[in-house]
Amino acid sequence: MARSKSNEFAIKTLEEADFILKEMCDLESQIEAIDNEGNEKIAEIKKSMADTGKPFRDRYKTCVKAMEAFARYFRGEIFIEKKSLIRTFGTFGFRKAPDSISTTKDTADLLQKLGLEQYVRTKIEPDKEAMLQLDDETLATVGAARKQKEDFFVETKREQVNQDQLKKSA
Repeated sequence: MARSKSNEFAIKTLEEADFILKEMCDLESQIEAIDNEGNEKIAEIKKSMADTGKPFRDRYKTCVKAMEAFARYFRGEIFIEKKSLIRTFGTFGFRKAPDSISTTKDTADLLQKLGLEQYVRTKIEPDKEAMLQLDDETLATVGAARKQKEDFFVETKREQVNQDQLKKSA
């Protein structure tokens, strides 16, 4: 037995098709108006919440800066064997950042003279990202040096705070 599609509208004439097209236009306008109203409300809520949360975000940034200052000041005492310190409410310390290259104004010319054009950008400046592949001796030959640094980080353990709050309320 052949399947037949059920169709709410059985359009039989061009006039009926035009009527349906007009109704679809009206529906699209209504949908667009509803969506626009919703987007406006969402934008208002986001702005309001951003304003409400601003003091908390600012305080959080201040806390991170204070933690970093503390970690840097006591780095020689706290981070003797490890680069991070696990505490009850989070972890803080230092992470190895990706290597970067420092160069001199002569590095691009020296790279070209040594036949290392693939490490020079079209703008005739050293391609520091590509130069990460060079060994330190070659870098020194072209007036460059590898730099390593560590970035500070903080990771909170919000679940621990929640558990402590549950214990206090119990």
